[in-house]
Amino acid sequence: MQNNENNTKWFSLAGIWFGGIVSVPALLIGSTLIASLSFYTSLLAGLVGFSFVVFFMALLSIASVEKRKSTVSLASSSFGKTGANIIVGLIIGMSTLAWFGIQSNIAGASFSKIILESTDVDIPSWISSVFWGIIMVLTAVFGFKYLKWLNYIAVPAIVLLLIYGLVITFQNHSFLEISNYKPKESISLLKAIGLTIGFISVGGVISPDYNRFAASKKDAILGSIFGIIPSATLLLAIGAILAITQNTYDIVEIFSSLGFPFFALTILILATWTSNVMNIYSSGLAFTNLLNLNESYRSKVTLVAGMAGITLAALGIINHFIDFISLITITITPIAGVIISDYFISKTYSETEKKFNFKGVISWGFGVAVMLIMSSEIKYILGILGAAAVYYLLQKLFISKILEQDRPNLTNRPSEYELENTSKN
Repeated sequence: MQNNENNTKWFSLAGIWFGGIVSVPALLIGSTLIASLSFYTSLLAGLVGFSFVVFFMALLSIASVEKRKSTVSLASSSFGKTGANIIVGLIIGMSTLAWFGIQSNIAGASFSKIILESTDVDIPSWISSVFWGIIMVLTAVFGFKYLKWLNYIAVPAIVLLLIYGLVITFQNHSFLEISNYKPKESISLLKAIGLTIGFISVGGVISPDYNRFAASKKDAILGSIFGIIPSATLLLAIGAILAITQNTYDIVEIFSSLGFPFFALTILILATWTSNVMNIYSSGLAFTNLLNLNESYRSKVTLVAGMAGITLAALGIINHFIDFISLITITITPIAGVIISDYFISKTYSETEKKFNFKGVISWGFGVAVMLIMSSEIKYILGILGAAAVYYLLQKLFISKILEQDRPNLTNRPSEYELENTSKN
């Protein structure tokens, strides 16, 4: 009999992913890419990168629906229970922690801008980042149950702000200006694709946590496709358009220059607040599981993680946005490669409680090493494929050795002549 909670339709899942995508970082990736690419090349990079993530996300979702398992539970087969908790939990915890620092930076810079334009008092953005970081951490610890009500305000508000921004933009600029835009610097298309992969790679890897509740595998796949690709590409395009027309790639400056800066930046803070509480909550939960602590310790762990995230914000982690995205891509995508190889390619998925599986750890390490060592921009694709291939080969080698050990010693078998004489006697 099917569990009542395992009946989520594709449009509901698409809504969940849409709410996660409609955020400031989605605009930030667009304004970042447009600094080095033309408008249409930026869109192409986003479409290819997002589609790649959704492809492995769909495979993970199929496995999660069939087994009704979360990411860490699925990874327990290929990494071992302890290995999955350490590697997958640590990477997810660190990734969401760094995202928390970046969004705290954005909220802090927005707040400093509001105060400066309203009172002429110049508060350093790092102080504002610390202030808002503390508020967001406290919300995650003590007011998380009220977050959904904040989301009901924040998501529609930022959608309206984006519509308003586009209306104002096209009153003074033509689309021809955007399509003819030429950046002063340039990066390769493959590197840009790698950056877009990194932007949603965390969501792709942790997708089983949400998609396992889908009514069917089809619902999980459709929810992922329609919830991510259109919204992420559209947000990237809007971020790029605003960056071109406002002549700056600073997301806070962009919204400040749209008119009504107080309301625009207030909505920006509200939007980062809601998504950032989710970041630090997920980080605290990941570290709680990593340390094998009781759920009652989650609040304390979240506070500690929050202090680390606030420190990153104060140090200006947003200035290293591209480096951070690259690091996420390198460390988290090979995890998907290993899980997919275990479940679909070698078909060795098992629910036995093995503590540590060296084959998964080695395969993941190989994928990471490929991306670190290779200079070619195709490394972002080869990393996940390499991890999957190595896991498959290790599984085949391991199984072959077991068969070799279990095979009877043919040299000790009686010959046909001996068998014939035995039967005569």
